[in-house]
Amino acid sequence: MNTDEHVYQDLFDRSLLHQTEHGDGCTVFPTPQARLWAMTLAALSVTRVLEIGCGIGYQTACLASAAPDVLVETIENDPLHADLAQAEFEQLGLSNRITILRGDAESFLPDLDGPYGLVMEDAGIDYDRWLPDLTRLTGRGGLLITSQLAGRLPGWDPRLPTEALTIVRASFSYPHAESRT
Repeated sequence: MNTDEHVYQDLFDRSLLHQTEHGDGCTVFPTPQARLWAMTLAALSVTRVLEIGCGIGYQTACLASAAPDVLVETIENDPLHADLAQAEFEQLGLSNRITILRGDAESFLPDLDGPYGLVMEDAGIDYDRWLPDLTRLTGRGGLLITSQLAGRLPGWDPRLPTEALTIVRASFSYPHAESRT
């Protein structure tokens, strides 16, 4: 395990500790897949990322570290989490490649300019309101990864094996198309 992996494991562990200390209302949910998403970015040469819900920064740091030219804009509505994430990014030397937009995603999404090679939603959103902006912001051939979209695909759940459903939930790709509403 190289030094970077130790650093990110430490941040993952701090995220879990923060979640435990702050209880059920805490919105920090570090995902073990964050390093996988970073490898995916590197493999696909993605350089521009929009993340909704950065918590204290574990996944964001992994994404920004995917390659030297990756830029991440992340939206965080919890002021404490945004402050903790900013401190982590500065300590890791990533603050020049990560911009934290502080506030509710709904106030930022309509005004953001895409395309992004990856749009990652990890905030538990209202898809009826947000999905049009998320798809508009996802570039042609880009990825839209969302934590809860599979449940919005009527009829799919019963027909998919557990493994496939997990993949759909984790990384549903939504190519850009003007005809969607």
